[in-house]
Amino acid sequence: MELKQMRYYKTIVEEGTISQAAKKLHMAQPPLSVQLKSIEQELGLELIIRGRRQVSLTDAGKLFYRRCVQVLSLVDLSMKEMTDVMKQTLRIGITSSNSALIQQKHIVKFMKEHPSLNVRIKEGPTSEMKDLILAHDIDVGIVRTPFDANNVQTFYMKKDPMVAVGPADVVNDSMDHMADYKSLPLIVHRRYRSLIADYCLNSMQFYPNIHIQSDDCRTSLIWAETLGGVAIIPRTALTFVHKDLKTVTLKDKELYTSVALITRKDEVLSPIAQEFLDLFKERY
Repeated sequence: MELKQMRYYKTIVEEGTISQAAKKLHMAQPPLSVQLKSIEQELGLELIIRGRRQVSLTDAGKLFYRRCVQVLSLVDLSMKEMTDVMKQTLRIGITSSNSALIQQKHIVKFMKEHPSLNVRIKEGPTSEMKDLILAHDIDVGIVRTPFDANNVQTFYMKKDPMVAVGPADVVNDSMDHMADYKSLPLIVHRRYRSLIADYCLNSMQFYPNIHIQSDDCRTSLIWAETLGGVAIIPRTALTFVHKDLKTVTLKDKELYTSVALITRKDEVLSPIAQEFLDLFKERY
């Protein structure tokens, strides 16, 4: 069976009638009907029941449609990936708490060494980065623990402590444990709320006063500066700290997280994506 026949069948199903599908495919209706008949004869099954206004699918027709979608999507993806390889395209995803890593000198050097490189960056939460990896929308995801590492290949970097960031008249160097912030209004990334709350409750028997939740570490810092609260963020997000805010590294090791790189399992990366991955693995 040829790929074009699968495209014909997929179009018939999606358009609802053979005549509409023929218009979409810019071909006459009789040849398209012949192609459909040829597919059914090759499979030895009836796939479509022709109705007065619209076709309907048999059980075999529904299954074959799903397989056509899968096969054609894979073919289209493969063609796109081959084009990306020729164009030297790097597709990466990154979470907000890891955004500062892109500003590191070795990353800037890497970009300058590849002036013709097309970089496609998608930003979002770790769960979304994992979905994008599995959907083949990105090739390398820069995420942070904790997360469900099933179905992806994971490379863990060194552990990173949390830091408290707030006005200098509120935060001082001696406040290096979460217990020191028991009575203060906190601003936390939504992703770390459970980690922080569970640690405080189970290890120190108090529930933290989480005043504001955000979906971006940069937003947490803006709120800390504006309202005078204390943001709890990973240390690697410190590039975003305003000069008027005081930063203290927390010694609570239970709150340490790790930057992690994720890729698809059992899949060879493009040369440029592999180079980028190796660069991170060497540095972190």
